[in-house]
Amino acid sequence: MTQRIDGPPGGPAGQVNQNGETTGQTTKRVKTKFGKFMDRVAGGALSAVSLVAPAIPGGKLVEAAAGGLGQLRDRAPEGLVSGARDDSLQQMQQMQESNQMYNLQYFELQQQAQQDNRQFKAMSNLMKVRHDTAKSAINNMRA
Repeated sequence: MTQRIDGPPGGPAGQVNQNGETTGQTTKRVKTKFGKFMDRVAGGALSAVSLVAPAIPGGKLVEAAAGGLGQLRDRAPEGLVSGARDDSLQQMQQMQESNQMYNLQYFELQQQAQQDNRQFKAMSNLMKVRHDTAKSAINNMRA
């Protein structure tokens, strides 16, 4: 009996047979330079643990765990490895875009407030000059 399984969104699907083995298409892993570097670091760390494991008590268990982690790392599709990271990056990008929009709106509000303040000062100065002129004219008539 073969059961169909769906891959990650946008990725191909595969099948699982009675023995629990995955057959069919697998997802292609696309890695960046940093991802490749970290993959080498993880591989080196797992190799080192596997080499040192026989020298420590309970080393067979540690060696088996390191081997299992290595196999899991090699078989994991990209969607499982970095799917959550991609979602959080998209959320961060959306937050940054909305933050930029709010900052732009705040800047426009500040510009409008400054413009209103300049207009108020100009009108106030004009009214003061007009008042002083009228007061001076009245004082000159009295004298």
